[in-house]
Amino acid sequence: MILFLTHLCHVFYVTIGFIVQGRHNDGLIENLSKGGVFIKTSGTFSVGQEISLFFGKENMDGTIIRVEPQGIGVKFGKP
Repeated sequence: MILFLTHLCHVFYVTIGFIVQGRHNDGLIENLSKGGVFIKTSGTFSVGQEISLFFGKENMDGTIIRVEPQGIGVKFGKP
């Protein structure tokens, strides 16, 4: 099997705050790449929802592209 990666991915755990549909949530960044992030979190989320992420003083917008029992996959940027 050959696997092609489009972005280098860094695995680490950092707390993050984010807003989905006006609700503030918290989670842990599990891995981060240039194109997106996986956030370990609980809650009810849906693919296609817009999300605002807060990295310390930095803010970034994105779209939820994957929902799993342990968290959500987010693609950076607006759809």
